[in-house]
Amino acid sequence: MTYGHVDQETGEYVIDRPDTPTPWINYLGEGVYGGIVSNTGGGYSFYKDPKNQRVTRYRYNAVPDDQPGRYVYLQDRESGEYWSPTWQPVKDELADYECRHGPGYTTIESVYDDIAAEMTYFVPLGEDCELWVLDIENEGEETRTLGAFSYVEFSFPDAAADQMNLDWTGQIMRSRVDEDAGVIEAYSSAEEISYTHATSAEVAGFDTQRREFVGQYGTLEEPAVLDAGAATDSTATHDNVIGSFEHDIELDPGERERIVFLTAPERDDDLIEKYEDPSVVDEELDALQAEWDEYLSTLQVETPDEEMNTMLNVWNPVQCRSTLYWSRTASRYQAGLGRGMGTRDSSQDTLSIVHAVPEQVRETLESLWEIQFPDGHAWHQFYPLSGEGDAGLAKEDPSKPQWFSDDHLFLVLGTVQYLKETGDDDFLEAEIPFEDGSTGTVREHIERAIAFTDEHRGKHGLPRMGYADWNDSLNPDDGSGEAASVMVAMMYCRVLREVADLYEFLGDEDLAAERRTQRAEEIGRIDDHAWDGAWYTRAYDDDGDVIGSASEDYQQISLNTQTWAVLGGVDDERAERAMESAHERLNTKYGFALLDPPWEGEGTIDRIGGTTTYPPGAKENGGIFCHAHTWSVVAAGLLGDGERAHQYYRQLNPMTHEDEAELRRTEPYVYVQNVLGPAHEDFGVAKNSWLTGTASWAYVGATQYLLGIRPTFDGLVIDPTIPAEWDGFEMTREFRGATYEITVENPEGVESGVESVEVDGEVIVGDVVPAFEDGTSHEVRVEMG
Repeated sequence: MTYGHVDQETGEYVIDRPDTPTPWINYLGEGVYGGIVSNTGGGYSFYKDPKNQRVTRYRYNAVPDDQPGRYVYLQDRESGEYWSPTWQPVKDELADYECRHGPGYTTIESVYDDIAAEMTYFVPLGEDCELWVLDIENEGEETRTLGAFSYVEFSFPDAAADQMNLDWTGQIMRSRVDEDAGVIEAYSSAEEISYTHATSAEVAGFDTQRREFVGQYGTLEEPAVLDAGAATDSTATHDNVIGSFEHDIELDPGERERIVFLTAPERDDDLIEKYEDPSVVDEELDALQAEWDEYLSTLQVETPDEEMNTMLNVWNPVQCRSTLYWSRTASRYQAGLGRGMGTRDSSQDTLSIVHAVPEQVRETLESLWEIQFPDGHAWHQFYPLSGEGDAGLAKEDPSKPQWFSDDHLFLVLGTVQYLKETGDDDFLEAEIPFEDGSTGTVREHIERAIAFTDEHRGKHGLPRMGYADWNDSLNPDDGSGEAASVMVAMMYCRVLREVADLYEFLGDEDLAAERRTQRAEEIGRIDDHAWDGAWYTRAYDDDGDVIGSASEDYQQISLNTQTWAVLGGVDDERAERAMESAHERLNTKYGFALLDPPWEGEGTIDRIGGTTTYPPGAKENGGIFCHAHTWSVVAAGLLGDGERAHQYYRQLNPMTHEDEAELRRTEPYVYVQNVLGPAHEDFGVAKNSWLTGTASWAYVGATQYLLGIRPTFDGLVIDPTIPAEWDGFEMTREFRGATYEITVENPEGVESGVESVEVDGEVIVGDVVPAFEDGTSHEVRVEMG
């Protein structure tokens, strides 16, 4: 069963029935003021920091689901009947319904009793506010008299206190109303806030006290104000503050009226007056769409795979932008209460987006380097409002190491990718503080990161695990000095190769050679102590015993060390055999399980950690962790296996599972973090959409390793690995300000290999297209063979 489709002309995802298996959401805003909105108007907003500057409230795991949100009720004044044009919260059967999620905006259209309503939600570019644009039209043959009632529920700025310290927050939130100006403010005796809900229309009434609007023991589905047919003009002196305006509307047949509601983190009368003009609202929406079109235009593809085209041209880069803005902090699955912007997460998020917004990526990297300690490791996360960092999940068990073994390494990889994409070598000499206030150049930060891994080693000299590596729930390190991560050893090999290439490009041959020697020594340790005969082991525990070996009862094989053996360039022959083992043991219809067999039974949590708290087949315990699956696309691309690179990509692509919406439940236009694995009774159910590292690596895997066009220090390398039956593909890509129109032809039906490359009609030597001046456009013709 399907619930919608992609509009191929606009790129919007069109939902044509409101009762989706889970709320299907969209993100509003571009990293400052923003929030989420669902296909029925549910969701919430925040300003700069979802934890410390929450603007509107949301109730997780609530019944009914996906409330509150950005609502308008419409009421027939003669009959008293009322409904929600967004379906929620009243849930009356609408004669027509359509939600159109687009980049940065959502429009919900419906018809009820001959009244057509359209609600468009968006955050204007550069503004700290959101607009709800309500257009109402009388499609009947008689004049209609209607009432319109808005509803938004304000949060205390500290989102955790708003949920948990109800005595305090319930006493200090208040409201004031400027009825003539059409402005409601929520303010506090403890915080300098003036959260605002404003309207462009003449006010017939208002409410700011939730209890009065809903009624004692009432619900949003049947609020007391709508039952009575009139607002109460309530003012909140404490407790739950809302913003609700009542408006009188009279429409002749065919007549249309617009009301614009504005919600903002502070009162700004100039801003309110600006958006009372309907033409200005339309101009701002056009400007927003034009800005998104410009962003998306930086990389466009045309391949024989239509679902791939849809994802790469619209929804994958839309999702990548959201993850760069908000990391993993605030979604339908993360409440934004305790999780900051992840160091590892944000570092990886930059990989997919640096070609489109290099300045923003540089700012992100600078912020991340500032939470690195002088010894080279980094805080696991930071909070954008304060800039402060902390150890993340490790705080829950202070007896374990309070650092993660991969954070600083992913930060190096993100920085090197930025340098390849932009050619901004000056960034290496930028002075950036360490966590303690001392300073160093970016190059010094990189060297400290390398030194930390080199100086913290466990069993067999492999890098020590710390609290965890990429797998947050693999926690065998209790401090004996034995626990080690094979995955981090492989990551370290990739980091050393990338940094050696950088130094060689900069002309520092001695340091490049030193890093290559370190890398060769690390590969030797991996070959000597991590090869299990047909695949690589995963780690060593605190007693020095192996994890991820055929000799074990559980987790005999793990995905990550098979893919990273290829990504790290550890041993070509063994890595290819390891990937074959992973394909045989771990691959499923929906992607690779993270390990097999899953852990079960008692007595394992002390040895392994959080993985064993999940039932078999869930999350890290044998679930399909989609972020990890993306590395199989990269690995297959590096191995030149086009059939499998494409197979692995399609297994992951949510568009290919669009007709399984009842099973998967999540949005078919964005990636998820995980899917329940084959050992679980609900195999195939997807979880945790939108804010996941899957998005960035899926984009990187598809564009840079399957289609094979990726940045180097010298230019764009053309190295496609595609299915043999493809006759080619096209890509338009911006690189260092120039535009490359790339046509790849595959006349011999090969999976990899390049026979010739022409740039502007001239054959070049090799497969690296040089960088050109900003603003220029170039034709690149590639023949595979």
